[in-house]
Amino acid sequence: MAQPPDEPSKQAIITALRLLAASPKSGHELKDKLVSKGYPPEAVRFALNELGERGLIDDKVYANNLTRQLIHGKSSGKHKIAFELKRHGIPESIRKEILNSLTESDEKERALEQARLKWAGFQSFDSKKRRKKIFDHLIRKGYDFQVVHEVMDEISKDPETDGLR
Repeated sequence: MAQPPDEPSKQAIITALRLLAASPKSGHELKDKLVSKGYPPEAVRFALNELGERGLIDDKVYANNLTRQLIHGKSSGKHKIAFELKRHGIPESIRKEILNSLTESDEKERALEQARLKWAGFQSFDSKKRRKKIFDHLIRKGYDFQVVHEVMDEISKDPETDGLR
């Protein structure tokens, strides 16, 4: 590590390391936190450069982990993933790369699985209200409008079980 030019730079690195130890952060989030704590811009820049050189800040790795968490942990759709990546300050080039890697068939499969899970939970409602609730749920989860319509059509195929088994 290069010798920090001044005390605020040293303290910015220490604070950044503490923030990263608490939870992973993108470079943008870390910068915002350090600025909000009152560190001068040159100290923040120095700390981010040092941590980046050491591999402690990597927006691409962070974005991939966040995407995995949103897909597998929260079963989110593409729109929600795009929103969260932008909210966490991930650069546009990385966002585009990640979003282009997501396939529509995988998204439809996740949406159908969510619909199946919700269908059982909405047993007390009539069929029309169930469909509305599932539709709204999938849209809130960030699934594409077209994907949601395809899932709803698939659910409606079998009148006996409403497409869900």
